[in-house]
Amino acid sequence: MKRTTLRAAGVSALAAIAFGMAAPAAQATTSTPVRAVAAVQTVGFQQSTTSTSPSVPSGATASVDGPANGEAVAKAGAGKLVKAAWDAIKRSGMAKKAWEAAKKGQTGFVGWVDSLSNFNPLKWTIKALPGYAVQELIAYILNNYTG
Repeated sequence: MKRTTLRAAGVSALAAIAFGMAAPAAQATTSTPVRAVAAVQTVGFQQSTTSTSPSVPSGATASVDGPANGEAVAKAGAGKLVKAAWDAIKRSGMAKKAWEAAKKGQTGFVGWVDSLSNFNPLKWTIKALPGYAVQELIAYILNNYTG
């Protein structure tokens, strides 16, 4: 076999492994329910500008104000993803570089991740994270790295 054939097979296998691990977690958190709070607050605001009594009773808004059930599950799953990604960063020995990139914000962090080698599994681990998990990872790094 030629060297290029082996290289292409290796990259394909690495991508399959990275996406195989991240796909179940990503599928579990992709469908988030729409919260009705904005609609209820908008209706209450529109009614209060035209009349003195709002049409939505105060007890109804209290039950809607909390996070939707799927949203809470997504946040809990994101915490586990962020912790696993941070552990992978520490094991690879790139914690200080990740912290320096996180100080530059999301654009700087994503640029740092993109600059990693295509053969680096850390790159594909971070790229497999959903967008909000990357933002939480940056915040986690900035708050917890003691360098």
